[in-house]
Amino acid sequence: MRILHVSSTSTISGANRYMFDLAAGQRELGHAPIVAMPRKPGDAFSFGDANIERIALGDPRAFSFLATVRHAKPDLIHCHDGTAARWTRFIPFRPKALMTLHQVYKPATMSHFDGIHALAEWQTPELAGFRGKVAKINNWMPALAPASPADILQARDLSGANSGDFLVVYIGRLEEVKGVHHLITAFRAQSDPKLKLAIVGTGLDEAGLRAQASADPRIVFIGHSSQPAAWYGAADLIAMPSRREPFALVALEAMACGAPILASNVDGFAEIFHDRPDCLTPSQDPVALSARIAQRAAAKTSATSLRDKYDMTRFERSAGIAAVTRFSFEIFKD
Repeated sequence: MRILHVSSTSTISGANRYMFDLAAGQRELGHAPIVAMPRKPGDAFSFGDANIERIALGDPRAFSFLATVRHAKPDLIHCHDGTAARWTRFIPFRPKALMTLHQVYKPATMSHFDGIHALAEWQTPELAGFRGKVAKINNWMPALAPASPADILQARDLSGANSGDFLVVYIGRLEEVKGVHHLITAFRAQSDPKLKLAIVGTGLDEAGLRAQASADPRIVFIGHSSQPAAWYGAADLIAMPSRREPFALVALEAMACGAPILASNVDGFAEIFHDRPDCLTPSQDPVALSARIAQRAAAKTSATSLRDKYDMTRFERSAGIAAVTRFSFEIFKD
């Protein structure tokens, strides 16, 4: 199949990373994926396998997308966000179209699709009124470049953490929905000088978060990192305090790297860690989060970074990509 994957934004996000990794996997299976997205304002256009065909959407983006569909002549359109989903409504005589539900189902935006792929169980009840095909297929652990011991040591150095310090790391977008402001509040409630917090990422709320953290020298903003595995290896604890989280790639990456995790008990996190309640903490509750951080820090008794082990069999990459591709073919042939 010739599959046109489309995103309306090029920001660095889990949805865009998923899209590129899925395209790479489908190419490995012998299909012809194409990725279409704006080149600006983010850096995600440069992600992924260089052998994947990429099309930069110009302005106005909706019209550029329509022109792209006419030019690319795909067998199937695969959308990865709501804005791109709206664009497909206006394509005359369009090919079959599939939507991956990276957030919530919005009937006004997505009801015209031929199929919807849900990533998590909590999304499926919302699809009761959808008339097309539905499949629930877990997210998977994407290809991740490993970190060397030197990379891990450098990450701890950047954070200001010595070997005996307890390093908390947040990796992701700096936006209100990610709950980073709750993490900063929870962290600052602990006065232990051996606690360190590294915030890895960029986003719309960065200025406000920097202002909130400015009085605490233990908190360091790293910016975007092209080596997330180094931070997973350096962390004594990965904190994921999201207010909403469909099915986070960061969680799967951290698990694969053996990082201890503390995530809010919402949406996809509750599903990912259904067998590990010790990894969950109440959402939007800085007091509870602070207590859990202190509890984890008290358990560190050596100079090495703390490690954990998780069952990753549910999140195997080849099985997930194969399942999505089979579902795509079902929609194409229907």
